[in-house]
Amino acid sequence: TPSPSAATDTRGGTHLFAYALAGGQGLALALATPRRDAGDHTVAGIAVVLLSLLTAPHQGADAAGRSAALVRLLLGASPQDVAPLLDDGDSWTVVHARRTDGTPADPLNAGALGAALGSALSDTDRRTVRVLLPGHHEIPPQPGWTLGVSEPGPVASLPGADAQASRALGHAEATRSPLSTHRPGAGFAGLLPREEAEAHARALLAPLADPLPETLRCWLSLHGSWDRTAVALKVHRNTVRQRIARCAALLDVDLDDMDVRTELWFALRSSR
Repeated sequence: TPSPSAATDTRGGTHLFAYALAGGQGLALALATPRRDAGDHTVAGIAVVLLSLLTAPHQGADAAGRSAALVRLLLGASPQDVAPLLDDGDSWTVVHARRTDGTPADPLNAGALGAALGSALSDTDRRTVRVLLPGHHEIPPQPGWTLGVSEPGPVASLPGADAQASRALGHAEATRSPLSTHRPGAGFAGLLPREEAEAHARALLAPLADPLPETLRCWLSLHGSWDRTAVALKVHRNTVRQRIARCAALLDVDLDDMDVRTELWFALRSSR
């Protein structure tokens, strides 16, 4: 399937956008706007994905149901509503990616990355590209990109997989690796029922508002390294120090205490 492509032009103050649809049918989506807003590319990119799903050739008796499931999923339907439309054996992997040179992503290179990974389902907020891959995939490193990969799972677990891919990408950037994959491990955390673990995590972490929980999680995962955490979160190291100090004050704990760090780490993992 050819990767989506885009072209832009301006005529008399009107901005023109043309996007080729995947599927090899010579179809295109064209937009004209009086001004260029920041979200235009994102909205158009999602429209291209949806139209590509509906117009591309499909195989199998369940093709219509599968396309409908994907469309509903992309439009924000509850995973529980989508799951009955998919086979029990369906599995999905989420990939988060950023350009290694720090340049923004756009629908053109997001679509190209998706095509290289074998999927037409890609989206970008101009900083991070997200690709949804059906089935189990061995994800190879991609030149010019840093990748974070979730573990495969059913459609109902996609929100969790999205968070896994985000954390894996942060780890890859912090360690300067081209690719990092989420590695599940139950261990001691698996001894406590999930509901109880989540309730305890919510209560323990309740004083922390965004972006403090993610900063604390990243800092703990990188063994308290200020510099590596700053790289992973793309903030100044002094910002990391201020946030961690704020976490310690709000939680009223000593973050130099390994017992405290361990409990917070389990809580952060349980609050995914």
